Amino acid sequence: MERFGLIVQRDPGAVYWKGIRYHRPPGEVETLYHLVRRGRASHLTLAMLTVGEDAETDVAKVRICRLRRWLRSLGGEVTISTERGWGYVLEQAPSV
Repeated sequence: MERFGLIVQRDPGAVYWKGIRYHRPPGEVETLYHLVRRGRASHLTLAMLTVGEDAETDVAKVRICRLRRWLRSLGGEVTISTERGWGYVLEQAPSV
């Protein structure tokens, strides 16, 4: 699955950016896959990915935070923004 040059492979889980493979935890790969597939993912969709995990933390929000930080470290060309009341959107950063 590809969007904005970001390629996500589910099995085996891998993420490619500009031809370089990056290893990310399986949960982050799955979260990113859903964002890349449609360009957006609802809070409900991401919450369903975390069923059975640590109930004391909002795992989906933690994953989004880590993915945002990781995307910034790659140059910030692709970002994840919050669509209030719905979920998250994968966007291409505007050219400067």
